[in-house]
Amino acid sequence: MTKRDTGEPRRFKIRYILFGLLTILVVWFAIYRIDAGTDLSRRLRELEQAGYPLTLTELGERYAIDPAFDNGADYYQAAFSSYVEPNDAQHDILPWVGKADKPARTEPLDEALLQAIEAFLAENQKALAMLHEAVALEYARYPVDFSQGMDMLSPWLKEMRRCGFLLSLESLAACAHDDPNQALESVQASLHLAKSLDCPVLINRLVQIALQAMTYYNLEQVINRVTLTDEQLQTVSEWVQTYVEPEGYRESLIGERCFGLQMFRAPGEVSSGMGGSPFVSVVMIPFKIIGLYHRDMLGYIDLMQDYMDTLELHEDERLAAYRAIEEQFSRGERGGLFTQMIAPALMRTYQLEVRNIAHRRVTLTALAAQRFRLAEGRVPKTLVELVPTYLDAVPIDPFDNQPLRYRLLEKGFVVYSIGDDGIDDGATERHRDNRREDGSSKWDINFFVER
Repeated sequence: MTKRDTGEPRRFKIRYILFGLLTILVVWFAIYRIDAGTDLSRRLRELEQAGYPLTLTELGERYAIDPAFDNGADYYQAAFSSYVEPNDAQHDILPWVGKADKPARTEPLDEALLQAIEAFLAENQKALAMLHEAVALEYARYPVDFSQGMDMLSPWLKEMRRCGFLLSLESLAACAHDDPNQALESVQASLHLAKSLDCPVLINRLVQIALQAMTYYNLEQVINRVTLTDEQLQTVSEWVQTYVEPEGYRESLIGERCFGLQMFRAPGEVSSGMGGSPFVSVVMIPFKIIGLYHRDMLGYIDLMQDYMDTLELHEDERLAAYRAIEEQFSRGERGGLFTQMIAPALMRTYQLEVRNIAHRRVTLTALAAQRFRLAEGRVPKTLVELVPTYLDAVPIDPFDNQPLRYRLLEKGFVVYSIGDDGIDDGATERHRDNRREDGSSKWDINFFVER
């Protein structure tokens, strides 16, 4: 037998082995792809049966404007269109709407600043009137076109911040004239303006949080500048609690998931919308063929659902749960390639959500302490003294699950949360110069009453 004759059976065997391995690989890929597609279909069906929107069209239907209600958003949009920008001189001297620093909470307004504020308010009387009229309307829906996807426009977000600043100036002028009723009307209008942003879009939620924080700081100015009665303090406490949508963040995540699913369905649109290349669409083709696309999409759905399920926990337990999910995501243990590209930085957004919770608790606690002060003729020595007459219990700082901090001042008191960094900085106020040696910001979430 020649060498050529002995080599033929070997080559024959190798071909069969390779063919067998290829067949196994093809079958495995087919099973993997079918299994991935089946799991994805089942998961989408479960979400649909639970009543969740899964497309931008369904999201739009969920947020659709109901013509049966008088729409407060119409009043707000009229206010936005009536807003008059500050001129150059006003821009130089005015806080909030201009480049000037806001006055210290115990600093009287000088005459020049007060005149500039009043002149600016006079130019914006029409906008202010609409902002106050809208307070009487609970229903508000803005004309959001969800079908635009990533290119969806919300021009009122910028205008909303401007009008929030306008209301801050109005309350400041009212304090200068010792008019607490007008000052509180401005505070209420600001809280109501923020509440109107209840919309299942994450950026709207973040602007809403910013407006609420602005109002809490504004209220701090009011309490330090004018004397409020117990009835007024109780009323504003009710506003702070009432003008909050507890499901707002959940709704924004539901909306964010719809946007994410749309990105999976049309990756070329999202890549161009993000300034990337339509080449992403081409790259996704082999991902779909072998089933990685379905697994990735399923991983994205599960990631977003885990974030939403975390909201079922008590407020003081959520931050730790979010951090655990975020750590898994950052290590690449959650979701595939496309999920890693499109999933938003939800840990950062939730930190802002927790900051808002802490700021609201600090504000409500300070209002309770001021009510105690009016009744007892002295500031409380500890927050425990506020229980049970003014508070059901001493509120917890959501950043470390310890009671909110409280400190007596030479005049008055301060209630504070340690904030995002988890470090007690002794009620250090937020300022660009307040930094640690490593350059990180050094500040807490505070409410000062210095009078």
